[in-house]
Order: sequence, then structure tokens, then C-alpha cells
Amino acid sequence: MAVDERAIGEGLRRMAGRAEPVDGEMVAALVLRSAGRRRRTGWAVGVAGTAAALAFGVVAVTNLPDPGGRTAAEVDPTFTGLTLPPTPPLPTAPPIEGLPANTPEQFRQVRDCMPQGGPVHGMDGERRVPHHGVAEDFRLLAESRDKLGVTQLMGSRKGLVLCTPGVLDVSYPERPIFTYWGREEPGSLAFDGPLAVDVYGTQMQSEVNPGTNGDPLFMVVAGRADERVRRVEIVWASGQRMEASLTGGFFIARARVTERSETLPKVDVTAYDADGKVLDARKGLENLFPGALDVDD
Repeated sequence: MAVDERAIGEGLRRMAGRAEPVDGEMVAALVLRSAGRRRRTGWAVGVAGTAAALAFGVVAVTNLPDPGGRTAAEVDPTFTGLTLPPTPPLPTAPPIEGLPANTPEQFRQVRDCMPQGGPVHGMDGERRVPHHGVAEDFRLLAESRDKLGVTQLMGSRKGLVLCTPGVLDVSYPERPIFTYWGREEPGSLAFDGPLAVDVYGTQMQSEVNPGTNGDPLFMVVAGRADERVRRVEIVWASGQRMEASLTGGFFIARARVTERSETLPKVDVTAYDADGKVLDARKGLENLFPGALDVDD
């Protein structure tokens, strides 16, 4: 018996267009009987699978071939088809002059850092200060990683935010506190190079179940460097030396605090060129805590 593939295809399309619940096994049996036993097994199995899938509304039947090469709309103008909703794309990060480009994943991290929609006030993690900007004004600039986690430097054209994300089932995220570039309003990316240290403070990984030594606390230093700078070295008061993460003219470094005190120890920051020559050195830095006063403070 000859098989009318066109009739079968149109029948399935109309059935899907009506979007009525159907018995997949019954539809498959009917289609196979009309196809005839002499048809190739592979074709019959494919139609049966398609018919069963239509019963659950998961196949876009516009993909069924039409012998005449016509589209579903030409066969039946009322047919709308069954389609799955597209996966929403990751948020994009439009370019901002003076800031590094971000991938969609990096921009997602920026938005995750600021669940309130932007930076928060230093004394109140629930309070937004509108003129400090919104999350979309910021880009991920640099980050310092170790075995316990990461602290990230986020920045806009006005200022910066330090972000230490929480670790699932381990710790809570830090508050994204805003600091002006140069530590003074209105804040500007421009600076008298080759080095600008904008913040030296702490970030805590507040743990869900802190250990006997309490929550891990980190000293963090971050800022800007011009195009001549190829390396930024940090020397903590303990004598520990480390190289800051330097990306696109921005740097950040962090080291764990091993002895708690009311004040942070002083830190030295040195910038080197490609030949290892010292371009700038800031010695004994202290009291550069994150934060910016609001007009109501």
C-alpha cells in the first residue's frame, strides 16, 4: 500500500495546532496502520516517536518534512506550531570608556555582587545611595584568588567596589561598599601616574559555621596603574611579599590576617616597568578603608 507522507504530516500538524491532549500510543498505532506494514521499519519508528512526542507538546512539528517543500503556514495558515521557550541569554555588558570589556559571565558576577541593584552604604547594607550608581555602571576589573576564595575589584567611572562572593554552604558574601576613585567626590579614573592606591581595607568571609579561629579575614589593597606598569608588588608588614593581580590598568591583592588587631598593619606598594625598574613606590600605607560619606552622614 502506498504511503501518503504529505497526508500524515498535515494530520499531525493540525493535531498539534489544536493543542488537545492526545494518547501518544493510540496516535502512533493509527499512523502506523495507515502507513502499511511494507513501509521501512526506520520510517515507521520515526513517525511513532514524533507522534508520541506531540502528545506531550515537546516537538516543534514545523521540522517535519513536506513532500512539496512547503512551509507549515502554506499548508495550514492557522497553524502556529509548538515551540519551546528559548533559553534567556546571559546579560550583556556594553562598553564603558576607560573600563575593561566584560564577558557576559563577568558581567553576571558584577550583578551578583550587588543584589540591591548597586553599591550600598558603608554603615547600612540595605541602603542604596543613588548617586553612587547602579550595577550596570560597573565592570569586573581584577581579582585576587587563593584556596579559600576570591576578592574582586569592580569599578565604574566614579569609583570602586570590593566584592568577596559567598561560597555555597560555606560563607556569606561581603557588602558591596562604594569608594570614589581618589577617595574624593566626584571620583575620576584619571590620575597622576604611574600608580594610585585607592583602597586598603579588609574583607571577611563570614562562614555559616565558623571554625575555632573565627571567620577568615583578609587584608585587601587595590588601585590603578598606567600603561608603563608591568608588575605591582605588595609587601605586608609581616614581611610577606606577593605580586598583585594586574589587569587592564587595575590591580588587587589580598592576604589573610593571622593576628587580629584594632588597626591594620602598614603596607608597601611598588610599581615596576617591563625592565624591572621601579616606577613608583608607596610606603607605609594605612587607613584607606572602603567607603564614601553621603550628604546625610
